[in-house]
Amino acid sequence: MALRTFAMAAALSLVSLAASGQEATGRWNASIETDQGAFSMVFEFIVEGMTLLGTMSNEFIGSTPISDGTTNGKDVAFKLKLEGGPDGPVTISYKGTINGDQLSLTSKFEGAPPAGGPAELTFTATRAE
Repeated sequence: MALRTFAMAAALSLVSLAASGQEATGRWNASIETDQGAFSMVFEFIVEGMTLLGTMSNEFIGSTPISDGTTNGKDVAFKLKLEGGPDGPVTISYKGTINGDQLSLTSKFEGAPPAGGPAELTFTATRAE
């Protein structure tokens, strides 16, 4: 009986872990206010195990794949590598936490941000319906 109880608890734990990683899956909309107006972004995530895959897109740069994506329950992390910046390629690291339909993200430029912008920025994305 103890072995059966242990097996059931282990199975439920695995289902719970798999489901918690899926929290990030889907489309997320975000907007950041800049000196030039709102900068809108759409993140589309797919979770495979603990790996976060997907894209970020907007009207200025099109669609860019994310890289180095990970998820652990409600926490996500990934990078965007943008080509064609004024000083060459730019990499931005993102870390965030999901709370229901809100994803709090912090972005940080690796190296100097272009055009003297902020090196780090915090904003919220909302799950699209």
